[in-house]
Amino acid sequence: MAKISIREAYNFSFDFSESKRKEFLVLSWLIAFREHLLKNKIANFGDIMPNKKDISKFLKVSTGTVQNAFKYAEDKGFFTSKQCIGTLIKDENEKAPVKMISKKDKAVIEIKRYLSNQKYDENEFIPSVSELSNEIKTSTNTVRLAINELIETGFLRREIYKNNSVMVINKPIKLTEKEKSQNSEIKNKNLVKITKENMKKYIQKNYKTGDKIPPNSFFAKMLNVSVRTVNSANKELNKEKFLLSRRGSYGSIYINSNLRDVKSEKSMFMSKVKGENEIKPNYDYKWEIALNNIKNYILKNHEAGDKIPSMKEFAQKLNFSVSTIKKAVHELILQGVLFAQKGKYGGLFIVEMPQREDSYTWLAINPTYFNKN
Repeated sequence: MAKISIREAYNFSFDFSESKRKEFLVLSWLIAFREHLLKNKIANFGDIMPNKKDISKFLKVSTGTVQNAFKYAEDKGFFTSKQCIGTLIKDENEKAPVKMISKKDKAVIEIKRYLSNQKYDENEFIPSVSELSNEIKTSTNTVRLAINELIETGFLRREIYKNNSVMVINKPIKLTEKEKSQNSEIKNKNLVKITKENMKKYIQKNYKTGDKIPPNSFFAKMLNVSVRTVNSANKELNKEKFLLSRRGSYGSIYINSNLRDVKSEKSMFMSKVKGENEIKPNYDYKWEIALNNIKNYILKNHEAGDKIPSMKEFAQKLNFSVSTIKKAVHELILQGVLFAQKGKYGGLFIVEMPQREDSYTWLAINPTYFNKN
């Protein structure tokens, strides 16, 4: 058992021109490098590959990318890992016992089962990695590996939608007979559904419309489930407009689908009324408050086509952090209000004058509002 030096890689050429994701380019490199080592009798089966950090520096990619590539290569039978020793070159024809199914393979089956049960159609967006992680009770890293496998096998494809990378159904999701026979270790879907119904019953019995309900940790303890399961159930209740949730200390409000326009009624989260006609708007996230302040500044001081202050200057003027201003400016760019120009004569320019935000009235926090038709 000999340790192979990364120096051997300097005498090995490889074509990196293929348009593949980094993990799969590194995977191809590992398999080709292994073949080079064996063919030229530089290494034998059982010898130890260079460590992942050395490979990542040589290929100029992250260590995580190399780790993912090695996982794929191990699944294909080219390498095997030994704790405290390293990654060994393995004979792919060796009939030694191996893992029946990896975490990644289980995640592939569970994602396919979930998408099939939910009847996702071709060209339809699927949930994000974090949402799928919640659904199948698997780590996000494992889900990413499974998604990459589904992309490689043609079930999914990546697309850019509104400047974001999304996963789309590329062809009908079908489980093989072997996959159908696999016992599912993940029952989160049913658990979330049961948790959601139990939360509904408890809230309807103990709270009135407009009341703030207990935090998710309370329901997790009461129903003997994880907080993550309650989080998923809470999201479903928000989709059904049974609850209206905001981050942080604002919590969740029981609305029972009685709000006519849930999106606009963030004013339910106001905590203080200073006077009859004066409301303290402390319900927004910081970047939303900053966004409205920037809009008001533009309306008072500028016209369409003007160049406005930099994000750093806005941070000083409006007393926000630069990162908060960046979020607000990014949203204004998406709305088509601002345009960012790079270079010596660049900056932020007004494309279209923003719409003034109307103030919310006291009626929005009046409990009788919920009972209106």
